[in-house]
Amino acid sequence: MATLVEIYFRVLGTKDKFSDAEKCEEYIEQRRNAVEYVIDVKLKSNIAEEDVGGSRVYTLTKTQAPAYRILYLHGGAYINDASSYHWKLCDRLVQELNAEVIFPIYPLAPVHTYAETYELLETIYKDELVGSDIPVIFMGDSAGGGLAAAFCEYLSEIDLSQPEKLILFSPWLDISMSEPKAADYESSDPMLSAYGLTEMGKYWADDLSLDNYKVSPIFGNISCLQNVYLFVGTREIFYPDVTDFYGMLQELNINTEMVIGEGLNHVYPLYPIPEADDAFDQVCHIVIK
Repeated sequence: MATLVEIYFRVLGTKDKFSDAEKCEEYIEQRRNAVEYVIDVKLKSNIAEEDVGGSRVYTLTKTQAPAYRILYLHGGAYINDASSYHWKLCDRLVQELNAEVIFPIYPLAPVHTYAETYELLETIYKDELVGSDIPVIFMGDSAGGGLAAAFCEYLSEIDLSQPEKLILFSPWLDISMSEPKAADYESSDPMLSAYGLTEMGKYWADDLSLDNYKVSPIFGNISCLQNVYLFVGTREIFYPDVTDFYGMLQELNINTEMVIGEGLNHVYPLYPIPEADDAFDQVCHIVIK
């Protein structure tokens, strides 16, 4: 199934907008004129919507007394909307764990930048999560995973408490894609390429240097992080950065675990493959332990 998913992405041409300069530029301009986002999948969970500073924030619940509170930040190179795969994963987490999932539709590049999203997340965290009487967990995939890690570093800077756990699926940790070993994974990754990622990342970073921790958390003060759990595939361009990040956390004696999907692709826990079911079980175990 994992092989079929990879073939699907290659046939679909998913990587073209990241690897081809002309297509990348066209796609960025297309996203500049993106239509208003709508949820395109049916959910089992109860869903509530609120406006927070001009952004929509959804809350998914199963009961009125959830056991966990999860802030989920979706991926998409800081330029793409949340997909049905994100919603299905979050819906499943709500149902399996009796969790409350907070899912912000955060402002995206190229129209918006990191700064607006940090304001949104700070508001959500201060208003809804600080001082929670049940465990608070941050989750994110790809760009959302990088954002989750970076925002946790920012929480330390503004003297706010860390979430109990940080669970990241193939996090994008360096928008400059400066890790030389990443080039070794260009051909095997069916979805992403360093060129397009960096171009899209520049719009997100705006006035920041690409190695600023707010957009590239691997360069920040990671000593503030706690209980970090990483999932990554061996056939994705982020594999070297994620393994480096894991090693850095270990050197600081931070509680961390890394799950390596051998022969698997970017954000594999989100897709309809048997390995994703295994990853989901592992995530549930991480949350409740």
